[in-house]
Amino acid sequence: MDTAAALAGHVIGAFGEVGPTGVADFLDTCSDVVAGLGAVRLVGADVFAPNLLSDRPLDVRDAGAVADAFEAFPAVLQPVTHQQRVLAWRDWGTVELLARLTSARSAPPGTPEAWRDWATTRLAATRLGRPPGDAAAVLGDPGDWSRWSVAVAQLSSLALPGLGGPVHDAVAAEPLALARGATRALLRRDHTTAARLARWVALLADRVPLDAPLLLEHLGLHAGADARLLLDLTVAGRVLGAVGR
Repeated sequence: MDTAAALAGHVIGAFGEVGPTGVADFLDTCSDVVAGLGAVRLVGADVFAPNLLSDRPLDVRDAGAVADAFEAFPAVLQPVTHQQRVLAWRDWGTVELLARLTSARSAPPGTPEAWRDWATTRLAATRLGRPPGDAAAVLGDPGDWSRWSVAVAQLSSLALPGLGGPVHDAVAAEPLALARGATRALLRRDHTTAARLARWVALLADRVPLDAPLLLEHLGLHAGADARLLLDLTVAGRVLGAVGR
């Protein structure tokens, strides 16, 4: 199992509070810490999903670990290519949630080591605090819904409640294109893309002309042991439960 998949499995476990649950706890188990930090960058905002969806406060060690990942693998600040735009938006989502969750703490950290982590976190949030451009530049034309939906799937880590932002607003404005994209991915048996789009369907369930619970149930039958896909489905299920309250 690659390190990113291992981290995805760790995040899934955090929902059930199986063993140590934080990002810092995961890095403590990595024989290659640099690879672990790279995994944090790849999984992105999803490392905060248990905090958002299980009402769990963010530990300062975890905030510092995410900030360390940005120090080890700096963000693209001036994206040019499509892939760079995707990465820039994913990074924006991670840092936006990092800033919000650290601001939500009732008190600052108490030890010198924690204070250093806190300062690093704030520095990362300051550098990447603005949306990286126009959502249309990364998503494309929703009229070309098959291509548009692929870009939406690439930004599935932004489909978290409370995050919002230009990409969220752009996807929410095109429920039919989203439904078509998810259906196409299912028919093509592209379960990875379908699971990522299912996260947006779950978040926008009242607007999208698809049966979100049935979609998640069907995908669950084909997830196998793919930890990244299982994380998408776990988050989608939790989101659907949260927005359906």
